[in-house]
Amino acid sequence: MTWKPVGLLTLLSAALMGTGMWNETANQAVTIHRLSLTIQHEFAGKSFVLNSASLRNRAGNLLSITRLSYLLSDFTLYDSVGQAIPLPESFGYIDLSEGRVSVDLGSAPGGNYVRLAFKVGVPPELNHQDPAQFAAGHALNPTLNKLHWSWQGGYVFLALEGRYEQPGGKLGGYSYHIATDNHLMSVVVPIQLNLTQDQSLRLRMDLSRLFDGTSPLKVDSKLGTDSTHSAEGDALAAQIARGVERAFVFAGINAPVSNDSLTMSAPLPPGTTPYPFRAPSHFPRPSLPDDNPLTREGVALGKKLFFEKRLSKNNTLACAGCHHPGYAFSDPNKAFSRGITGQRGHRNAMPLFNLAWSGAYTWDGRREKLRDQALAPIQDPLEMNQSLPESVRKLKADATYSALFQKAFGSPGITAERMGLALEQYLLTLIAADSKFDRALRGEAAFTDQEKQGLLLFITEYDPIRGKFGADCFHCHGGNLFTDHRYTNNGLDKRFRDEGRAQVTGEVGDIGKFKTPSLRNIAVTAPYMHDGRFKTLEQVIDHYSKGIHPSETLDPNIAKHPAAGIRLSAKDKRALVAFLKTLTDQTYEKSQKKP
Repeated sequence: MTWKPVGLLTLLSAALMGTGMWNETANQAVTIHRLSLTIQHEFAGKSFVLNSASLRNRAGNLLSITRLSYLLSDFTLYDSVGQAIPLPESFGYIDLSEGRVSVDLGSAPGGNYVRLAFKVGVPPELNHQDPAQFAAGHALNPTLNKLHWSWQGGYVFLALEGRYEQPGGKLGGYSYHIATDNHLMSVVVPIQLNLTQDQSLRLRMDLSRLFDGTSPLKVDSKLGTDSTHSAEGDALAAQIARGVERAFVFAGINAPVSNDSLTMSAPLPPGTTPYPFRAPSHFPRPSLPDDNPLTREGVALGKKLFFEKRLSKNNTLACAGCHHPGYAFSDPNKAFSRGITGQRGHRNAMPLFNLAWSGAYTWDGRREKLRDQALAPIQDPLEMNQSLPESVRKLKADATYSALFQKAFGSPGITAERMGLALEQYLLTLIAADSKFDRALRGEAAFTDQEKQGLLLFITEYDPIRGKFGADCFHCHGGNLFTDHRYTNNGLDKRFRDEGRAQVTGEVGDIGKFKTPSLRNIAVTAPYMHDGRFKTLEQVIDHYSKGIHPSETLDPNIAKHPAAGIRLSAKDKRALVAFLKTLTDQTYEKSQKKP
């Protein structure tokens, strides 16, 4: 059967119902409707709460699920005579911690459908393509889904992580990552869909199916049930994949979905010129703000404001005072930055680069817009301690700023909102992507043998059952951005003075979790961690090697390691430090001199 668009009048007359199409075989008009999918997640037929240790699998293990995220593709509807209607542009990214449980399936012709088929994962032709092709909001954009292994190749199709109770009451961790082409999962679900208007399918996914036969955790040592990374011949990965394929059932039809309103980008202010923002070819495509287009004039104003000391109460401290360009915009050798009268700040000053790829800012992610974060230190009593109205008053007293704001926004006026927008524009242009690592990717540099060994340790998990003894860094720091932008308890403490992400969410499961920092420029941004407790990279590696403190929210990728740690040798530690030093962008400082 062939489908082709009908004329404009038919489209307009069908506007309230959907888009008109013409069935050449039946010689009749067919109405097209929007279709979406919502997935309810349950465990053994009952609802569950993420991070709550209240689940029991068939083996009787008490466990929790702390992370469930997966990719969906290749959606196809089947009618009662077996004809397939592909939905080719439909891709889904599901993540329970982010509340992502729905997929826009696009449009389909009206009719009765009895089956829905889809893949959990990504077909080979996409799995091996450059992920930088996908727009910022696309389900397959690595910055959005955090499921791409980047320079290791391909996507993680499904990530299932959590904690479980070991004999004697101790807590362990499990980390199941299903990936590689031979583990692409095919799901076929019988449905009852009479598509006569825009509608939303509802499926249930029973997560207990993913544990069928695995008898976790630590019970079947041959399967290595604490972890799987889907290596060739990994029986556990195949077993979990089969469980996923059986986990989905039809749950009904939701109320008709409404059309999403289009987001239009704001026009450039009059008299301004576009800023030539160029994302590195090996980075994912970033999500730049639609309501604050980058211009040369706006970026120049933002840069001047970043170095402006009059934004502090006593005119002694600028943003650059705690974010030094010469140290990747970090505060060198200071665990806590000092404010205008010497007050100590709350946390270590994070370096500033590649912010265009971050969806939230600060160690606990409390601000989702960079413009808001840029204005926060100005008002903070422990930092610059000046109200925004006072900052505006000072700038208005300087005719130079009046002219700069006019140029940047196409009209006169200095406001706090414009200050934030200008600072945001400048900060979005700070890109670090030309380290030795990047040059090696381009074939312009070569690693030493020690650096090669460090890279191998970095990308190899610690899994003694399978003969792997790596440093297991890539789970949180994989990909060309060297961060997953998630929030993690990395075992710094058993009890937490600073509860981190939990201060924002109020969730007990977020206690002790902080944003995973990028490892780019790591050699010049000491000290390390949210409280600056480690002065050297060697101390950081010692922590992960043998200094982990267990707690209820410890990341499962760390909790699955032995209590004694991964015990890297001195040679391995030196190699790892050597590789980390290849991530420094030597050109970054030179491009960010004070205006």
